[in-house]
Amino acid sequence: MKRVLLHVGFWSLYILFCMATEYMWAKGAIPGLSTGALLQGMIIVAVGTSIPEILFSYFMMYYGFDRLIRKKGSQIINFLIITAVFIAGVVLVRLVTYYILGHVVYNGRMAQDHIFDPLIISRSIIFMGFAAGVSVSIKMLRNQLVAKEREKNLLREKLNTELQLLRNQLHPHFLFNTLNNIYALTRKKSDLAPEAVLKLSELLSFMLYESSKETIPVSMELAFLEDYISLERIRYDQRLNISFEKEIENPNQPIAALLLLPLVENAFKHGAGENRYDSFIKIQLKQEQGDFRFFIENSFENPKEATDQNRIGLNNIRRQLELLYKEYHLDVNCRENIFGVNLYLNLHSYGKN
Repeated sequence: MKRVLLHVGFWSLYILFCMATEYMWAKGAIPGLSTGALLQGMIIVAVGTSIPEILFSYFMMYYGFDRLIRKKGSQIINFLIITAVFIAGVVLVRLVTYYILGHVVYNGRMAQDHIFDPLIISRSIIFMGFAAGVSVSIKMLRNQLVAKEREKNLLREKLNTELQLLRNQLHPHFLFNTLNNIYALTRKKSDLAPEAVLKLSELLSFMLYESSKETIPVSMELAFLEDYISLERIRYDQRLNISFEKEIENPNQPIAALLLLPLVENAFKHGAGENRYDSFIKIQLKQEQGDFRFFIENSFENPKEATDQNRIGLNNIRRQLELLYKEYHLDVNCRENIFGVNLYLNLHSYGKN
């Protein structure tokens, strides 16, 4: 329906343009003609001559131009067909004009002696070409806009699919690490094993029902991290010193789900998980309006483990940031057996890539 209204609106404007042109020409050519006769003649001539022009325009929009551009069939035959239809349209316009001017409008005062006067034929050619050219140009522009929108949607679907694959990659990684932790507790016959299983159940519930959302409140992401850290504390007990400082201005500020988990996972896996002695993890989180800062550092024992080249988590989060946020910084620092990651996000830039 909207498309029909656009077509009706365009051709209504075109006919009004033809009416204005006819009015200015007839008023100067026939002095003393009554206003009623002038307006009647203007309307009849403008509508009568516009109908063949509109028909040729639709022929070009939905047949002629498409066959020329896409090279459907013989180009010579296509050109001859278009030329024949164009000539037929010009002749039709001329016949309508000749008989309307001679017998219907302006009291016959504009009757013409020659039906195929070269000057008048040239005017018909110009108007026929103008109407078809404008309408075809508008159709081409509309097709380009539709194609760009389709391309944008396809790209968005591709990025969403890639993002989902990244998150699916994260889940097995998370489960593998956590199940290893629980396995270690069961091997020790620790009384903490049931509590660890319960914590894991809560985390899995979050990952199944909340992480599928595009964004979640910062408070929910924070609660998930705290649950994960509590689960890790059970395994490492006193051997690991964990500090978690947080300063949240707006707990309801949205953030991409599970964005921070890979960083915390890495700190445990490549820090405490591979240290034979006491180790530490320090986490600082601050959110102020749209600015979000997350800092995490951990001690490590093996220098080779300080590089991020083969770490699933860091590579994963880098790509997620590229897909999700326009304004972000992710800095990785390594010094004297301390590995640190500093993340800055403009939360308002989510989804603006």
